[in-house]
Amino acid sequence: MLGCCFLMACTVSTHLAKALTDYVTTKTANSKLRRDYQKAYAYQSAKAYKEAEKAYKKILKKAPTFVNAYLQLGGLYQAQERYREAYQEYQKAAKLAPDYDSKVYYAMGNLMMFKADYTTAAGHYRRYLSFDKNHPKLVERAQKKLGDAEFRPGALAAPVPFEPVNLGTNINTSNREYFPSITLEDDLVYTMQHYVQDRNQEDLYMSRLVDGEWQKGISLPINTPQYNEGAQSISADGSALVFTVCNRRGDMGSCDLYYSSIKGNRWSPPVNMGYPINTGNWESQPSLSADGKTLYFSRGAPRGLGTRDLYRTAQKADGTWTTPEPVEELNTPFNEGGPTLHADGKTLYFSSDGHPGMGRADLFVSHLQADGTWGTPQNLGYPINTEQHEEALAVSRQGKLAYLASNREGGAGSMDLYQFELPEAVRPTPVTFVKGLVVHALTDQPLSAKVELVDLATQKAVADLTTPADGAFLLCLPVGRYALRVNKKGFLFYSATYDLEANTSVDEPYVLKAPLQPVVTSDNAPIKRTPIVLENVFFATASAELRPES
Repeated sequence: MLGCCFLMACTVSTHLAKALTDYVTTKTANSKLRRDYQKAYAYQSAKAYKEAEKAYKKILKKAPTFVNAYLQLGGLYQAQERYREAYQEYQKAAKLAPDYDSKVYYAMGNLMMFKADYTTAAGHYRRYLSFDKNHPKLVERAQKKLGDAEFRPGALAAPVPFEPVNLGTNINTSNREYFPSITLEDDLVYTMQHYVQDRNQEDLYMSRLVDGEWQKGISLPINTPQYNEGAQSISADGSALVFTVCNRRGDMGSCDLYYSSIKGNRWSPPVNMGYPINTGNWESQPSLSADGKTLYFSRGAPRGLGTRDLYRTAQKADGTWTTPEPVEELNTPFNEGGPTLHADGKTLYFSSDGHPGMGRADLFVSHLQADGTWGTPQNLGYPINTEQHEEALAVSRQGKLAYLASNREGGAGSMDLYQFELPEAVRPTPVTFVKGLVVHALTDQPLSAKVELVDLATQKAVADLTTPADGAFLLCLPVGRYALRVNKKGFLFYSATYDLEANTSVDEPYVLKAPLQPVVTSDNAPIKRTPIVLENVFFATASAELRPES
């Protein structure tokens, strides 16, 4: 009797298991059902959505376990942006056949992202990723979307301070203004897109901050009427510009990087930076380091197709550039661009749609590590980042103010430039700079001389240069203690020490004059000398022992 009951229970369990997994697919359907399905699918492919919907519903009325019809009907609704109905059909398919098609969970995750139901979306993405035989590219996208779904609730619950201020009508117009970069002395260079002879034209403009007010933006003389001059980076001292030119005859790729510098009061004719920086690919969105010896940029496939990555190159002693290398620790299988290396040399802002974020592309910050690699990117937070595409940030040398382009309501045009205070957590190291002039001590005439600056904390040279004929030099410096040495053959050396404290040095630059005393005069006349003070020699307290930084 007991055995009979057990047998009966087993029989019932077998029938229950069969019923739970008993569904029809395109492979198991009869020929009539397959013909009806193919007809409905043909309507859908032709975008005859009403006919396709009617055909699928007719199929499901006859065969309510036909899982492919639910999946296609869900896709049909999704194509028409009928997201609630699409989700319902996908749910029916997943309930009927939980293991039949893993992509249904990916699709439901996407629909819940549209609805901003991030917790439910994350559950669907995890379910999709639990399957073994998913397509690798779709796995990459699901992992990225899962990161977004996990990141966004926390970002929305803890918004960062963000009060953008429009830069005003001297810069912003009814045209599009974007891709800002800024010098140490607050000269702002940006791209303007305007309509010329039935096409969009990109040109570069510059504005200067005077007494807290941005002056009227002026077109730079490197602009041409027939080509687009776009995304750019101006050097810290304002003497050099790297910018993008696209579709110029004879160039190496669809977009190449060009270089121009100030000669006297004029910009030199732009020069293609050539190989290995430019290739047959798309090169754009440059960022020069403060010393002008390191260049970051974005590179993509020809004509800007495919994904884009960040690259880095360094200038060699002979003025040529090393072969650019990808910034592996920041790049993802998706897009990275808009790099901005702050003047501190160790804080990099960039745009990415591959790291967890709020929208189509977010702004991130990364800090240089002791081993020379870049640290884990940090999202700048909501509402700096939104569901839109955020790209290209410029940050002042003090690290407090940032500049970005936005198409938010209330602007002068479709894209305007704004400034805002960066949240403390994502600010760079404040930097100041030295504006120096080397002169003849007797005649006050400028001299070309060798200038060296040493960080007393690390004992490493942070600058080693020769001033031009006008004797002027500009050095960007993070807050710290420095020793300056100036040398020229036939003159006595000049020595100075600078203790740049954060609370006194970042608002105004240090201005210095280095007078070099000649060893002899041309007529061997006696020279009235001033004492040479060795300012970079330090003794321990109450001791004749030299301290290490001397």
